Parts: sequence; C-alpha cells; structure tokens
Amino acid sequence: MKAVIFAGALAALAGTASAGTVIASTSFENATVDGQYVDLGDASVDHDLVNNAGQSMVDFLNDGVEMGFDAYYRNTRNDVGLTDGDFVGATNFAGQVGAFTDGVQGYELSDADGTMGLSFDTVNFAGSWGMSMDIFVNESGWEADDSIHIWVEVDGGTTLDLINTTGSDIDDLGIEAAWQSLSVDLSSYTTATLFVELESNSGSENLYLDNVVFSAVPTPGALALLGLGGLVGARRRRA
Repeated sequence: MKAVIFAGALAALAGTASAGTVIASTSFENATVDGQYVDLGDASVDHDLVNNAGQSMVDFLNDGVEMGFDAYYRNTRNDVGLTDGDFVGATNFAGQVGAFTDGVQGYELSDADGTMGLSFDTVNFAGSWGMSMDIFVNESGWEADDSIHIWVEVDGGTTLDLINTTGSDIDDLGIEAAWQSLSVDLSSYTTATLFVELESNSGSENLYLDNVVFSAVPTPGALALLGLGGLVGARRRRA
C-alpha cells in the first residue's frame, strides 16, 4: 500500500506562507453560492466545467481581491460524472466542517463519478515565498479507488505534491473530520500553479478547501530587522 504523500517538512512549513506579504489568495468569499451544480457537458469526455445560471460557481475570474480558479472534469470511471447534479463549487454549508477557516465560505468537491479538478491562477514571484491552504476531508466510507491529489506545478513542469492519497485508502490515513493545513516552500522557483483533484463516486465523499494563500516569506535577516524596528519604536514612545 502506498503511503499518503505530504509536502516535505510539512509541520515546519505550516503557516509559513501566510506569515509574509500576500501575493495572491482566495478564501472563496467572492464566488456566488447558489443551487446544486449540474454539468451540461458530455460525461464520457474530459472537459472544462463552466458556471451555470442559478447554480454555485465552480469557476471564478480574478477580481483584484481574490485569485481566480477554473474547474474541470476527467472521465476516469465511465459514469455520469457531474451531469446528475452535485453539491460542488463555492459553498457556505458548514454542516460538516463546523466553520470555515477564513470567512464564511469555502469550496467543495464531491461525488464527481469520475475526477473533478481545480486549477488556480499561475502566480509569479522571485525571492523567498511559499503557499499554504486548508482542507477538510469528510469522514465517510471512502473506497480504495477514491483519491485526493493536491500539488503545485512549478516553473512549467516540475510538480510538488502537498498530498497524494493514490494507492491508499483515505479511511486509513487519519486525515478525516478535521481541518488540515498544507504548505510548501516555493523559494527555489519563480512560477507556481496550484491543482486540486478528487476522484470519488459518493455524495458523502467530500473535500472542502479554504484559505489558499501565496505569500512572500520574510528572510531571517528581515525578521530580525523588523524586531529591532519594533524595539526602537517602543523606546521612542517611552521617551
């Protein structure tokens, strides 16, 4: 059995990306939440997913506040896909997660009867930077052929896995029923694109996303200077 793969030094990196200046981010607050999503495409063919009137957004264009994302479907099960209507896309339903980690909305992938994927806007930066996000895996009767794969594609091809459950039973991994923080250091690269994929076939097999942040991470020297500045400021106020 293949073990779940997390980004290297995950514990050490957790929260690191969000500690610096934000370059790009989304908590899915500005995407419209509405009715159940029904894919009008052909479930036998891989295709892009598009927003439908009166249904929760699966796609979002960068609005200058939150970064954009684009959903897609891959036929990996020769089934009905998302054409039968599913609760996917932007959501404010907190019945399973308790509360979202940033704001009152998140993004849900579920019951794709195949694979539902999400790609985010490519982010460019030169320097010390990283990326972090929160995920919630619903506790369910996951089967061995269900999988969660989240990765960052950097500099046009190299992939960095944040989590990859392929070959494992999600039920055995201890990642259900609580928010998990994932993060990765991107300082060796200048471009990064985040991808999320869920392969599943049940309405109770849900993956929630929130608080996606790409940010510049202050160097240790910069942190020292910030600390010194704070001391100097304090001394001046006491003078």
